[in-house]
Amino acid sequence: MALRCVKLFVASWLLLGCVGNPIFKVDLDKCINFSKELLDSVNATLSSEEINEGFNCTSELMNDITKATTVTACEPDYSSKMTGCTRQRETAFDQDTCLRNITEDLLQYKAEFSKYQLSEHLDKTLSTIDALIEVLSSPDRKATFRQKTELTFPARMKLCEILQAFRVRTVTINRVMNYIKSRVSR
Repeated sequence: MALRCVKLFVASWLLLGCVGNPIFKVDLDKCINFSKELLDSVNATLSSEEINEGFNCTSELMNDITKATTVTACEPDYSSKMTGCTRQRETAFDQDTCLRNITEDLLQYKAEFSKYQLSEHLDKTLSTIDALIEVLSSPDRKATFRQKTELTFPARMKLCEILQAFRVRTVTINRVMNYIKSRVSR
């Protein structure tokens, strides 16, 4: 029985990755700094002429490519005093699940952005994604995906849609990091 429990613990520890690993401690200050840097980088990329040339890349053009349930997983615990918000999650806030979902989102966006020939701004965005993934998880989660697509007009339109959705996700990530930090500070 004890051996089975140990095997189960080790298997779950390996499956969770380092975000759920009790030995791995997330540096929230670094997470907050990198998430802010990531938002600045995405905003700079979205406003760059290389992306916007020939059309207006606005937030109406948005394509969320993520499969993770980050918004629900990272929904804060609401006090009974909060009104006007509909709860999507019936369970208590779980920091590990939330951070795992954020990491999965970052990996998906990284894979998508890595398909494009890199502009200076997009390269900075990818570097910041790498830095945030490194703080959130183990080094083995930093797989690099490099298959270049020329930045043609249709490719830039698609990239714009994905960047707009990623910008919204980075705002969510920033809010979550600050929420987690406030919970730890209590």
